[in-house]
This record gives sequence, C-alpha cells and structure tokens, in this order.
Amino acid sequence: MSAEANLVLELVSPGGGLVLDLGGGSGILRDSLEKMGYYYVNVDIQRFDNGEPTVIADAQELPFKNNSFDVIISKDSLEHFAQPCEVIKEIYRVLKPGGRFIVWVPFMHPFHGDDFYRYTPLGLRHLLRGFEITLLDSPFGVFSLLGSLISEVLRRLGFSFAIPFLRRISYWFDTCFSRQQGNIRSFAAGYRIVAFKGEVTR
Repeated sequence: MSAEANLVLELVSPGGGLVLDLGGGSGILRDSLEKMGYYYVNVDIQRFDNGEPTVIADAQELPFKNNSFDVIISKDSLEHFAQPCEVIKEIYRVLKPGGRFIVWVPFMHPFHGDDFYRYTPLGLRHLLRGFEITLLDSPFGVFSLLGSLISEVLRRLGFSFAIPFLRRISYWFDTCFSRQQGNIRSFAAGYRIVAFKGEVTR
C-alpha cells in the first residue's frame, strides 16, 4: 500500500460505521477499513478486474440517501472531477451530520488519467467552505517530493526496482531536515484534509 494511502487511513477513527470510498478504484483501502470495523462502499465510474467498485455511479449523482455515511474518503480522486463543486455538494448531502470527510490530493505530481486540477491550500478551503476543516497539511517535505518525481521517471524508464530505496532515503532526509526546511515546505507533493459536516465529533 502506498504511503499516501497509509496517511489517509491514519485519519480514520476506529470503531466502525459506513464509509464511502469515492473514486476508490480497485478498492485498495477495503481490507484496512473493514478490519477497523467499517462497512465499505466503493464508488467509481468503471468496473475493475477484481470486481471493484461496489457501485458504479457518477460522483455528481450519488445513488444514496441524505445523511448516509459516517466517513467519506476521496484519495487521489478530487483532481479528476471536471465539476468539483457539484461533487462536493453531493458529498455534503450524503455525509451524516458530524461525519468526517478525508481528502488526499496531489499537487506537484505528474498528470495522470483524466486529470483536471491541482489544488492549493487556499483553493481547498474555498472548495470546502461548507465544512469545518480541522486538518490541512502536507505530510511530505521537499526531499520526498523530489524522490517522488524521480521515482516516476525511473518507473517509466523500467527501473522500478530502485523506487522503494529512493522513497525510503527521501523520507529519511525529510525527517532529518524537517526543522530546517522553512519556506521550502511550500513545495508540496500533495495535501490531506479532514473536514466535518456540521457538529465536529472526533
């Protein structure tokens, strides 16, 4: 599982409930979330070879009742929606009051698939202005960002075997120099957000 997926999962409180993985693709979060006691619903626009998603649907017209989900996750999907404001309205509609919306979006990252947007912190706050945002951070420093970009080049050149080592050493440099990075923290690989609908229940 990717580092980004683990960073998303650590924001999910254990204890169960109904979780929607919006744009969840092949369902890489399913096992982890079910072990945490959640009933997992994956929504995407196409069927994958492993049988995922649970539901094929347009994110602008989710086939669920109002206030259905305890948690909604959008990992690496928000940038793929051509009409993100309409998607956010649907997310707000189907999320329970006090429910948690967890987002990971790439920033400095290669284009991939139907890729429409890159979001800044200000842009994310504007997009989610109907929610109460309790976390908006960039967990990876500049060294991890460089490692990620070089890893993508290596993957395309057929040198994928070197990527795990490169990512580990990049993260190690980030850890060592985290206090000295200062303004270079603005070089972000991506952002993660926790936002609540209405009453905040942690």
